[in-house]
Amino acid sequence: MLQTIRDNSKGVVAGILVGFLVIIFALSGAEALFSGSTQSPEVATVEGEAITETQVAREIHRQRQQILSEYGDSVPSEFVSDERLREPAVNNLVQRQILVQHARDRGMAVSEQTLDQMIVSNPQFAGDDGKFDSNRYQQVLRSSGFTPAQYKQVLRQELLLNQLAMGVGNSGFVTQDELERFAALNYQTRDFSYTTLTQERVADDVEITESDIEAYYNGNQQQFRQPEQVAVDYIDLSVESLMDQIEIDESTLRDQFEENQAARDSRPVEVRVAHILFEDGADEEINEVQKALASGEDFAELASEHSDDLGSKGQGGELGFITEDGFPEPFVAAAKSLEEGEVSEPVETDAGVHLIKVLEKRGNEEVTFEDARDRIARQLKRVEAENEFVTLMERLGELSYNAESLEPVAEELGLDVENTGLFTRNGGPGIASEAAVTEAAFSEEVLERGNSSDVIELASDRVVVLKKTDYEEAYVKPLDEVRDQIANQLRQERIRSLLAERGEALREALEQGQSLEALAEENDLEVNTVEDAQRNEADVPRALSNHVFSLPAPEGAEPVVSGVATGSGYALVSLSEVTPGSWSSLSEEQQRSLRRNLARMQGEQEYTAYRTQLRTQADIEQ
Repeated sequence: MLQTIRDNSKGVVAGILVGFLVIIFALSGAEALFSGSTQSPEVATVEGEAITETQVAREIHRQRQQILSEYGDSVPSEFVSDERLREPAVNNLVQRQILVQHARDRGMAVSEQTLDQMIVSNPQFAGDDGKFDSNRYQQVLRSSGFTPAQYKQVLRQELLLNQLAMGVGNSGFVTQDELERFAALNYQTRDFSYTTLTQERVADDVEITESDIEAYYNGNQQQFRQPEQVAVDYIDLSVESLMDQIEIDESTLRDQFEENQAARDSRPVEVRVAHILFEDGADEEINEVQKALASGEDFAELASEHSDDLGSKGQGGELGFITEDGFPEPFVAAAKSLEEGEVSEPVETDAGVHLIKVLEKRGNEEVTFEDARDRIARQLKRVEAENEFVTLMERLGELSYNAESLEPVAEELGLDVENTGLFTRNGGPGIASEAAVTEAAFSEEVLERGNSSDVIELASDRVVVLKKTDYEEAYVKPLDEVRDQIANQLRQERIRSLLAERGEALREALEQGQSLEALAEENDLEVNTVEDAQRNEADVPRALSNHVFSLPAPEGAEPVVSGVATGSGYALVSLSEVTPGSWSSLSEEQQRSLRRNLARMQGEQEYTAYRTQLRTQADIEQ
């Protein structure tokens, strides 16, 4: 038992227990509880500043989570292994360190007040009532391997990087000549005719024999190999599931509601705002932005384009919830006088002139018991469930150790046992999609020795224990099981090959002078004519449209002819005319949008080149 407690104290138990202590400490007062004196080994240095093994491990974890969240269970485990992700993680940290140092050297900085405001207004750290919860804040940081000071450092670096990126990126511009040339190319139209030889027209000429299928099977057996599979029983213990079993009586709910109301009445109204700052206070630019807002343009986009506040323009000008001691009096007064969604008249402070938009107001809304009942019940259930979670987790580790089956363990704890069904090392549906579960299921302890797994932490408030119930070794699937699959695969390959062969023959005839109409008539095909086609024309297959717009313009009366494979077949094309686009034909809104987008693209290219230059000049040791 003592060994189990000691092992568990390194994971979720420690996180929950320390979370209770957070109530006693201020936001950063518990720092010493999390930051040990042990120095992490250095992996690299950038201009003398170290990148540590801890930072690399954290970056590997971030990249892994990003890949899994984007591609899900389809990602093979080796693609997200520490070994595969280590090099890109180190490179990313080195590049980041170079940019942060450069931003600091250029006098860029972020105030503590800005950092605190961003933390307090971050919905990730909000409790069930939507307000900042220091317990939740500490819990989220621990699950990501951060102390409050480390998180603030990363947040400060993000804002510095944003300032640098915006500073360089916003320097991009385009000339009128570039705009006109781009409009001529991008908004050009084309007249063309085409006909398509479809897959269905050649499919009847394709035959797959039994000997073809057998030959492919014998030559590609590895393709039909079924990997080893394991099935496990598991007990899934989570705070969420425990909450479903807890009932809170009505009188307790009403008492908590009255307590919440008393606390709410004592709080001032809070206002979340965004702003556009004009440091020079130029009336012409301010009037231009006000007219754009009046015409319905998005405040965030205008802030990104016009605001001189480098710390907020990348977030659409958003500042979070403002405080009276953190912002000038005229700024706060103007914000409090507005309703949600309203934009102020120009407000002057020492920093410049602001246009302020109120995004949210809270603290003055009337709340009834009926409206708040479910939320209060969930809060109270969670507190009780978290206490029970700690106790049950310790017992789960003790009882499952050396257990012959998880059934009696679950029965004693009042929990359920479920089974995953067979799954491979790439995971499976449900809980088998968790990388930690797959790793434990195929571990020597569970797979070969047949023991229960250790308590596996899936999240700060969720753990699971596994025990093997079934195993199948890898094998090659018999021919009868994959016969139809092989036949279909061979058939599709030969249809594509025959289609390409016949399509190329028709294209050669077209290029040798035979007309598109004549070829279509000979082969019983239909000719389609398209006039004034724009790029990505809705009624034209994408592959065909892209090909048509890649062809050179006709010289004289002779059309340009070509052929291209499309998703549905092989298309023959005859391009007869190209009409350039015109800058003057675009609306003012289109011109403004095009100018803005091209300038942004130019700025992004310049920033990429800037980063590359800084890296080549940096003193890096790895």
